Amino acid sequence: MKNKKKLIAVIVSVVLVLAILASVLIVRAVLNNRPPDLESVRGRFTELLLAAGEVNDILWGKGLATYPRVYEEVFTFKVTTQYDGEEKTMSGIRYLTDDPILSAVVAYRYYIAVSEDSGIVYRDFQNGETILAGKPDSYYRYARRTAEKEGDDYIHHDAEKGLYYYALTDFDPDAVFVYDEKDEPYYDFVRTDSGYLTTEDIKEKAAAVYSPGYLASVYESLFTGIATGQGTLFARYMDHENTEDGTVYLVKYNKDDGYDLTKWVYDFSTMQMVDESNAKFVTLQIERYEQGNEANRVTVTHQFALENGQWYLDSPSF
Repeated sequence: MKNKKKLIAVIVSVVLVLAILASVLIVRAVLNNRPPDLESVRGRFTELLLAAGEVNDILWGKGLATYPRVYEEVFTFKVTTQYDGEEKTMSGIRYLTDDPILSAVVAYRYYIAVSEDSGIVYRDFQNGETILAGKPDSYYRYARRTAEKEGDDYIHHDAEKGLYYYALTDFDPDAVFVYDEKDEPYYDFVRTDSGYLTTEDIKEKAAAVYSPGYLASVYESLFTGIATGQGTLFARYMDHENTEDGTVYLVKYNKDDGYDLTKWVYDFSTMQMVDESNAKFVTLQIERYEQGNEANRVTVTHQFALENGQWYLDSPSF
């Protein structure tokens, strides 16, 4: 009986020790899961909220600027050459576009083939000078056509159509992005000076602001597309490969103008951490107002997640 009492005492002692140890571990775990001090993350949270505006506009707002739809159409016109005074049929290219200025521009071949004793030579039909480099297949000049006579220095007058052609000496054809009939009609090419050349460039920008978990929930709709019972939700951005040279271009869906996002101004002095926050997930309350309308403030809640030692926005902020 005496030994049995000793055994019971030992068991009780062990149980008490384990209970105390468990309590210590639980307390330690709770303490270790405490949210960060607000001042230690204020700068990072401020940085994220300021940077989110640009990212939000790219992903859900008006989006990246694209080149307007411009096509080329070959046409012919007749001119009386200054070289020999004969009427010649010339070929040119005009731009098909809604832009009234660009639609008035034409590119025209300015040379004619002349048969001489030495063979075929090519001459500038405007001044008769021989083009020494031979047949200039890629040589174009540019002109602006108008129904109004604007002076006597026109290079051609189409009396039948009542059009005057005036030389353009400063026109840059490389500044015009020309679409091909084979290009996808629902996607426009993103401007190369936008700073984003591929979808990876956009993802890199977004990943500097939003958490991997949040981005994973929206990437499919943004960059892949989703089939629904009502039809297909097309990707907003895609990489388009030119089959001729393998060049990759960034394109944007043109049937969705995106949201008209509000330009928010945050009052960072009102930043407060909500009680449910912990060491890896912080819920923040902060006041903000529409730019130019400071009197009408609203209090919003944003979530932040700790990923690989760095904090990121973990919820939409638009």
